[in-house]
Formats: sequence, structure tokens, C-alpha cells
Amino acid sequence: MSSRNRGENLWKKAAGRLSNVVLLGFFATLFSLPVVTAGASFTALNVAMKSCLQEDNDSPLKLFVASFKRYFSKATGIWLLHLLCFAILLWDLIYYGIGKTTLEILAAAGIFVLLVFLLFESVMVFVIIPEEEDTKILPLMKKALDIALYSPLQSLMIITLLMTVILSAVFIFRMLLLVIPGVVAFLSWQILPDMLRRYRYRTK
Repeated sequence: MSSRNRGENLWKKAAGRLSNVVLLGFFATLFSLPVVTAGASFTALNVAMKSCLQEDNDSPLKLFVASFKRYFSKATGIWLLHLLCFAILLWDLIYYGIGKTTLEILAAAGIFVLLVFLLFESVMVFVIIPEEEDTKILPLMKKALDIALYSPLQSLMIITLLMTVILSAVFIFRMLLLVIPGVVAFLSWQILPDMLRRYRYRTK
């Protein structure tokens, strides 16, 4: 194959991948608009993005829709539980954060740590739902936290990427708001395979 043909193939592959990232990001945003469906949307996005990147799936949107339907029940239950936990912890953080006594400051610090742990766990839980389809909700969340804490640097990198993309979209490139989930999922799946591989190796 000539260098010109190789260049054209690489360009086509890059253009196809970019279009899939944009398309998946848009549909993930669209399917998340009712809010309660966001968990199923995040799960389907991870399934489709993994297939796109690791299996060169040229039509991941069909897989996205199929996965959304398949994992809807469990992913929605987990998502609603996360929303409840985040709401309670944020309320407590605000309540104790405005306090001035030593105990109130310590309580706020403890709640902040719990929020960080919950955030780390939420990085992974919507990734592993398809692999742990038969696992109940609480054991699934525990495993997600184990994976995240086993690779805290990578988890922190994913969270940093998420916040960076969101802030960039809000303050600089507002058109990115429509495709943020796709961009974050694409970047996250540059890190996730190594995290999952290390965890599986440890637990063998």
C-alpha cells in the first residue's frame, strides 16, 4: 500500500471516529434530558464507545440504542441512588461548611471525603454495568469503588478530564455542550482499559 493510500485510510478512520464521537455525544445528551434516564444513557455511551474504539465498530449508534434499552432498569436504579446520595452529601456539606466550630469543620471535611469517594465510584459504575449484569446494585457499586480506588491516579485523571471539558464548553466552546458526553467518554476510554486490566490481574 502506498503512503498516499495509507494517509487516506488514516484520514478516513480519523474522520469516522470523530463523527462517531460527536454523534454518540449528541445522542447521549439527548437521551439524558429527562434526567432520570441519564444513568442508562451513560451506560449505553460507554458500551458504544468501547465498541467503537476497541472493535472499530462503524455504526455504534445502533449499539447505543440497544444498550440503552437493555441496561435501562439497573442503570436507572443506580443513577437515582447516586443522585440521592449526592444531594444528601451536598446538603450536609453546605450545612456544616458554614459552621465555625472545630466539630463542624471536621464534619464538613469528612463529608467532602465521602463525596470524593462517591465521585470516584461513579466514574466506574456505569462502565462495569454491562460486565456485571447479574450483580446486585450495592455489590456492583462496591466493586466500582474498588476499581476506582485501586487506580486513584487514573480515576482522578478521568474526573479532571470531565471537569476540564465541561468548563471549556461552558466558558469557551459552548457548542461542545451538546457533545460533552462523547468527548469525555472518548478521552476516558484512553485510560479505562489499563485500569480494568490492572484490576482483573490483581483479583485473579
